[in-house]
Amino acid sequence: MSSEPKRGRGRPITTDPVEVGLTALRLFVEHGIDKVTMDDVAIAAGISRSNLFRVFPSKAAVVWGGVQQFNSALTHALETSTEKSLVLVLHKSWVSAMQVIDSSLETIRLRLKLIASSPEVYGWGTGQLEQSRKVLEQFIAEREGEGVRAKMISSALMAASMAVLTWWAETDDPRHPSEVLDESFAQFEQVFAQVS
Repeated sequence: MSSEPKRGRGRPITTDPVEVGLTALRLFVEHGIDKVTMDDVAIAAGISRSNLFRVFPSKAAVVWGGVQQFNSALTHALETSTEKSLVLVLHKSWVSAMQVIDSSLETIRLRLKLIASSPEVYGWGTGQLEQSRKVLEQFIAEREGEGVRAKMISSALMAASMAVLTWWAETDDPRHPSEVLDESFAQFEQVFAQVS
């Protein structure tokens, strides 16, 4: 990437993490995540390098931003659900948590495109995805008892969710990803309900 003059010293009045993140994601998609440095991001965002690292300590943090927030929302949704059916609790809680990640469809789509773009980028978030899966597994185990069933169901939901979300990102579907997840989970449930 071509360099632009660096900003002078001093912090900007405000640093909007959403705007900085979107700037970084656009650069990563346009030029390739390996070719863009965090210095490039700071210049494009009009902030100092140190200020950028306060907001996003790494490229992985930019791409996988929002997962901790998602896990908190998922835990809350599971704990407060009044649904009797385990399948519906998981379905509705996952969709509900997805709605809080980010209101910007462009941000979500760019993140997912980058995640789907290479095993390395996907691998950056493996630990965070595992945390999400464990939230599900723990909830299922508390409801139905310990064992392989909780691990199997939580893993299946995680895999199905990532497949749906990357499809959504790559097809430029105009709906919010939570809508696509909701519809897809309903179809997923119907398929397995027919298995006898």
